Amino acid sequence: MDIDLLAPDVFSGYRYLDQLAELRTRPGLTRHPEPHGPGFWVASRYDDVLAVLGDPATFSSRAGIRLGGSGEAADLVADRMMVVSDPPRHGRIRRVVGAPFTPAALRLWHDRIVAGVTDLVDEVVGADGGGPADGRPDSADGSLVRDAVGDLAERLPNQVICAMMDLPRADWPLIGRLTTDGLDSPDPIDRLDANAEIFGYFADLIDRRRARPGDDLISALLAAGGDLTDDELILNCSGVLTGASETVRYSAAGALLVFGDRPDLWSELRASPELLPTTVEEILRWTSPGLHALRTVTRPVTVSGTELLPGERVTAWICSANRDPAVFADPDVFRPDRTPNRHLAFGWGPHVCVGSRVARLELTALLTALVRRVRTIAPAGEPVWSTGNFIHGLTRLPVRLSPA
Repeated sequence: MDIDLLAPDVFSGYRYLDQLAELRTRPGLTRHPEPHGPGFWVASRYDDVLAVLGDPATFSSRAGIRLGGSGEAADLVADRMMVVSDPPRHGRIRRVVGAPFTPAALRLWHDRIVAGVTDLVDEVVGADGGGPADGRPDSADGSLVRDAVGDLAERLPNQVICAMMDLPRADWPLIGRLTTDGLDSPDPIDRLDANAEIFGYFADLIDRRRARPGDDLISALLAAGGDLTDDELILNCSGVLTGASETVRYSAAGALLVFGDRPDLWSELRASPELLPTTVEEILRWTSPGLHALRTVTRPVTVSGTELLPGERVTAWICSANRDPAVFADPDVFRPDRTPNRHLAFGWGPHVCVGSRVARLELTALLTALVRRVRTIAPAGEPVWSTGNFIHGLTRLPVRLSPA
């Protein structure tokens, strides 16, 4: 098999999973060439991914965390932005950024998040399964055709994080577009421009919240500010926005694809809502929107028999670890009752996602609302995939929803 984890067409579906499955059968780590670079190592097995992500002293994040990223941009934010920092600075930033996401703090947001998700489902599907809000179904049988991405999955995390930050509702579409462009745009200039606009937005917002703090995520970050400068707060607000938006968006869309393809699974979940917690974990494992994490070697080390030298880059493929048959029985089968489920969808080690609890709550609230309001989910057109190798998922998914 020709392995190419840089080709966009490999990621326009599931071909990348086939390539990574092949790499898992090969001994050690695999060296991957680059057309205009020195190449990089690929860690594809679960234990190898743990070894890389769990040792920040040997595998540094400061030089960048993704393939195709700008080294100059990484240098500008190194040890200032949580995801592009190493201990001990990483720990100090994380204590501030993670403060609003502790279990105790999340209890303050719980009802607000659930209400926001429920309102969104009511708008898209109809309250209590009664059809769309305008009373006009799309067919005689009352079913509705919706784009599961644009109408639901894309709006879900953006609506929640914007509400938590208490941003003006009129700004929500702009923030959603800038977040996606700043991460997913194939043009590096567009990514830089989008991120610059986000930074400017948060600079103004932080000034306003410092003058008039409120009951919101930005005010909570300012209250826990520690020794972070305003520039560092701005960078990490942007990081929280990106992390909160993209993983949930692609996981939610992937879930609706699974349930559309496997109506028996949706019927089972509706009949047995106690399966919700394990179903959410299986959705996260199955979709694994964060495909890889890049690290730079700081000292000689051996992983799985492969000797690595300082300065070399290693990519830890989280999506491949989550399909490793050495850890997951029938890894290519979606099993709502999978237990245990030690997936790495939120990463591993010091950089594990601070917003994982919020993401789980959003997905749980979404499925809870849909189970009450939707009887069946069926495909209504061809799915369209993003083609990036860092964050990956559906960009369009037409589905037919039959209200309960």
